[in-house]
Amino acid sequence: MGTPVDGYLRHIMTMCAVERSGAVADYIPELTRVAPDGYGLSLCMHDGHVYSHGDSAASFTIQSIAKALTYAMVLTRLGPREVDRRIGVEPSGEAFNEISVDRARRPKNPMINAGAITAASLLLPQVRDLDDGAVDAAFDELVAFYSACAGRRLTLDEAVYRSEARTGARNRAIAYMLDSFGGMGAEPEAALDLYLRQCSLRVTTDDLAVIGCTLATGGVNPRTGRQVVSPEVAQRVLSVMTTCGMYDGAGDWVSSVGLPAKSGVGGGILAILPGQLGIGVYSPRLDAHGNSVRGIETCRHLSTDLGLHMFNVTRESRVTMRATYDIGEFGVGADWSERERGYLRTCRDRVRVYELQGDLTFSGAESAMRRLEADADDYDVAVVDISRTGVIDAVARTMVLTFKHSLEGRGLKAIVVDPDGVLRASVERHRYDQIVPDIVAPEALRGFDPTLPHVHGTMEDAVTDAEAFQLKQRYGRGEMFGGG
Repeated sequence: MGTPVDGYLRHIMTMCAVERSGAVADYIPELTRVAPDGYGLSLCMHDGHVYSHGDSAASFTIQSIAKALTYAMVLTRLGPREVDRRIGVEPSGEAFNEISVDRARRPKNPMINAGAITAASLLLPQVRDLDDGAVDAAFDELVAFYSACAGRRLTLDEAVYRSEARTGARNRAIAYMLDSFGGMGAEPEAALDLYLRQCSLRVTTDDLAVIGCTLATGGVNPRTGRQVVSPEVAQRVLSVMTTCGMYDGAGDWVSSVGLPAKSGVGGGILAILPGQLGIGVYSPRLDAHGNSVRGIETCRHLSTDLGLHMFNVTRESRVTMRATYDIGEFGVGADWSERERGYLRTCRDRVRVYELQGDLTFSGAESAMRRLEADADDYDVAVVDISRTGVIDAVARTMVLTFKHSLEGRGLKAIVVDPDGVLRASVERHRYDQIVPDIVAPEALRGFDPTLPHVHGTMEDAVTDAEAFQLKQRYGRGEMFGGG
């Protein structure tokens, strides 16, 4: 059946799959050959765990998503001062392939074609008479960098590259226009060739999600542990993606989705929640802005349903697991018989306490519940202590209670310590929500249950509840506990 997170993602994809508007890109002949209904979705969490659904293993060309990575390369190589002298950072408010410069005759930002071609030129020797192998050498370095971000070796789609090279008149015009303004140190044809090659690298949604998480976590690839770019470069790239990554649709995107993002006409969208996760979506039908129709809708649902908008006022710290320990430090309850007390002393290590901290939203709840799932063979009872948790949003609350319900279905027990009534308050506040109605969940999620059994105000009560469960498992449902 999968985890609650898998349930959310399947539900979102089911809702968005009915959207069949838009059309595949046709100005690059090779892109017209793709299957128009392909659809993949991947999330990469800050620790490198990837959720993959749909056509997540299908490869497609990265296209304009490459602009963010090449911008990171030139920032790393030349520094922001020199790059700012050559490329602006202001939203253009124009289509991605407009011949667009500012008053200083710089491309307005690195996410439109003019800025991306300039960025590619900065990776080449700044001379007019290039050696024959200069573009090949620069491309090899670029592939190595992109691959380090993705955590695996990426390859070129030769057919798409040749198709773009044959039909790239508009991009060629942009390159020569920039050269006429003095914006090209390298030879324009060489810069254009490198730009077209970078756009023709093949990726999957898993790759995009890992790339996104690399930028989200300050430039560290979460799967390899390698520092690919500096935190300062990652911050700059995310900032420009926020304001410029979705072209002339950037304002609507920031207000409704609220994630740094970059789209490509190959059908991909890369989106990022800083500090927490990366998202990769693929669906090749495009809207008038050149953005994936399903990809946009998918990201809207992810942001709204999972509370991922980066300006969400409730935002948890990345580490939400404060401590874990067994109940060996707690004395056995005095109300049990001597036989029961003797048994309970032998299994204190089978009750594990997990202390959570911080405001709990999707990312923190996902990490915590995955940790509890990984440890499930090591306990009979998991006690989740949320006494240091300030806010639990609707999605996190659903995940906690759904996990509790799933444990009970396996003959285990989950108990919550909630001295301030945070969980109860969340259930009350969101009791009429229907965020993801097809997720398996206890009745407390379907209609408000003010009693919330096995949710206690003190750790002592939780330990007593855990002991009762262990005794029931040991001696049977009909046993009367205590009293000899």
